[in-house]
Amino acid sequence: MGEHVEYWGKDIYFWNFIVLMFFTLFEVGAVFFDTVPGTSIAITKMTVWTILIVVGIIKGFGIAAFFMHLKDDPRIYTRTALFPVLFVLLMLWGIGLSNPAGVTDLPSWCTPNWDYAEIR
Repeated sequence: MGEHVEYWGKDIYFWNFIVLMFFTLFEVGAVFFDTVPGTSIAITKMTVWTILIVVGIIKGFGIAAFFMHLKDDPRIYTRTALFPVLFVLLMLWGIGLSNPAGVTDLPSWCTPNWDYAEIR
């Protein structure tokens, strides 16, 4: 087992929580803003997808590595755990990205009833 390590007087769980909350705010901002705040740079749907996927990978690593204590496990465990990611990526591509209306024409039961969901 790993030893208890502290950074600036706080343990790794505290700092992982802070990083997760920062990236959660980043995700929420990507979804709710149409332009980068303070500029006229538009945030397209593909940009939102990219931000959500990249931030999801970062957050997933933080959760798996520190909260689930997988950071110090043997590599074969990590490779075995990552195998289902292939299927998730295939579903993401097959349902969301390869279908021209894969995201915009979802059934009403899985689409939020928000005005901005219909605008984009």
